Amino acid sequence: MATIKEIADKAGVSITTVSRILNFDAALSVTDTTRARVLRIAEELDYTPRRKKAGRTSKKIAVLQWHSAAQELNDLYYLQIQNAIERSALMMGYSLNYVTITDFEKGVNKSFSGIIALGKYDHDEILNIADKGLPIVFVGQNSLVYGFDSITSDFVSPVQWIIDHFQEAGINDIGLLIGQEATSAGRHLIKDTRLKAFETFGQEAGVYDPARIFVGEFTPTSGYDLMNQAIAQLGDELPHAFIVGNDAMAVGVIRALREHNLAVPGRVSLISFNDVAVARYTTPKLSTVHAYTDLMGSGALHLLRKRIADPERVPQQLNFATKLILRKSSK
Repeated sequence: MATIKEIADKAGVSITTVSRILNFDAALSVTDTTRARVLRIAEELDYTPRRKKAGRTSKKIAVLQWHSAAQELNDLYYLQIQNAIERSALMMGYSLNYVTITDFEKGVNKSFSGIIALGKYDHDEILNIADKGLPIVFVGQNSLVYGFDSITSDFVSPVQWIIDHFQEAGINDIGLLIGQEATSAGRHLIKDTRLKAFETFGQEAGVYDPARIFVGEFTPTSGYDLMNQAIAQLGDELPHAFIVGNDAMAVGVIRALREHNLAVPGRVSLISFNDVAVARYTTPKLSTVHAYTDLMGSGALHLLRKRIADPERVPQQLNFATKLILRKSSK
């Protein structure tokens, strides 16, 4: 794990600035460019690259981005995947062009070898992407139903692991703080797989209570607001443990608990998702579910290359396992 000083030196900013960025301090006045540079460096320094030579070709791949640049700074999961795609593209000799759904029509043409679509898209959007007639891999949603290759992470099994872990620690009042996503155009809301899993596994374990579920966005501000809402509504009945949708939300959750003098994990244990670099710099350090975004990024390139070589190949869906990492925010 890189130190804050190492990140600061490489980013050309102060240690204090790095610390406040890694803790999503909304009062910090820095540009999105600086914020993005610090977060990207934190991820890069935490990654041990495989030693491979870069390829010699220069075929173009269009990377369709679901989130805006500003949204990526709050939900770092897709930024991690994007970084991994960039590393793999360099090794394989591909150049990347980033496009959004709004500039997709004009930005992508037959000069591209293929498309990697990050995020979640509805039926009409997928048909529009497919109209380009290029090989496609979707990353972040299972697109087999539409006949396309896809890459996902297993976010279902960890919910069972977390419930089991909390119960083994003697905690049976467990809450969930989760985000509500929509497809790129915002026409369809998506029920998160972790919420579905919590309903199923929570009922089986006898810990499910809808009053302990709070739904917002996958951002630090939303985590902060949702925890304050939970504290206000539940009072002394506030659960002794929460599953949190992602690490960014958990940063806001910790801040809200600290303001209410509720100790983590003394009073409330937290386990979040993704294991972005930020999780190692919180106080206390976050227990979290590690998503193998490096494998997702490289897997997307490998699937796309196979699709380019054999357009008639049977579509595949690669669902990568995840890993529960216990640190200091949970008992």
